[in-house]
Amino acid sequence: MTVSTSSARHLMLRLAAPATLPDALLATLRDEVVLAGWMRASGVLSDVQISVVDPRGSTAATPRRISGPVQVIALEGSIGLAGGDVSCGLRIVLARDTESGLETIAGDLVEGRVEALEVLITAFDDVTATRELDRSGVWVLDATESAARPAPAPIAAAPAPAPPPPAAPFPPAVTPSPMQSGFAEVSRAAVEPPKPAPAPAPAPAPAAARPSPTFSGISNVMPARIARPVVAETEDDPVPEPGDTVEHFAFGRCEVVKSDGDRLHVRLGKDQRVKEIALEMLKVTALPPQEGVTNRYWKLARKL
Repeated sequence: MTVSTSSARHLMLRLAAPATLPDALLATLRDEVVLAGWMRASGVLSDVQISVVDPRGSTAATPRRISGPVQVIALEGSIGLAGGDVSCGLRIVLARDTESGLETIAGDLVEGRVEALEVLITAFDDVTATRELDRSGVWVLDATESAARPAPAPIAAAPAPAPPPPAAPFPPAVTPSPMQSGFAEVSRAAVEPPKPAPAPAPAPAPAAARPSPTFSGISNVMPARIARPVVAETEDDPVPEPGDTVEHFAFGRCEVVKSDGDRLHVRLGKDQRVKEIALEMLKVTALPPQEGVTNRYWKLARKL
């Protein structure tokens, strides 16, 4: 699998106690509508649970619990959809000081309490990604481009200009002798009839009698400009309005409290928080009225 992307957002996040992983991270991904990307983090966690792949190629059934604070040397993973909700990989490398010396532990993070954590999220808005469990026992990313970009057309070479035709050779100049010149002038005068005198050119018309190139007649009033008909603008895509109900693919049923044309402010039905979402990456579809819903009803799906 090879996917090329040209649009990316970078989110910097700082988590502190009493936040827990992965709940705090997944909540931020839902709020920022990050459906494909990559996450990296480092900091300090405590009371963590990790799991590793056993030699038979499946994840261990019982995670290992580590009490007390541990330092997160590296924490990273892919971001994609799994089971209809956003999912994030949490592959972690931990370090702690024990009585026998420095101990390093690695595996997949199952749960942990945050003491201090710095997170960098890179979101790919033009990629559709899902996460699935591989037969080796780890979750891997399956991503595709949302829209194929055409390859640039080759630039055709300009045709070479045709060479100019060769110039005709000039005949050699012959200098006549004085006797030949006089004889030629006398012979031409005797044979050719006299040319008539040219007719006098007509006198130009007076300036006042000439028509003006800009105005005609005696009126100097500028003609009125023809008014263009007003064409009413039509919207290509429907836009929900305040008071409407929308069914968001990640947030569920929400109420529209504000509409800016390209962005919506919606109130979540589960906790009454207000979130701002962009319509650029969403497909808006009108739904039939539902029971208990008096206003218009819309479906907001991810635009592929």
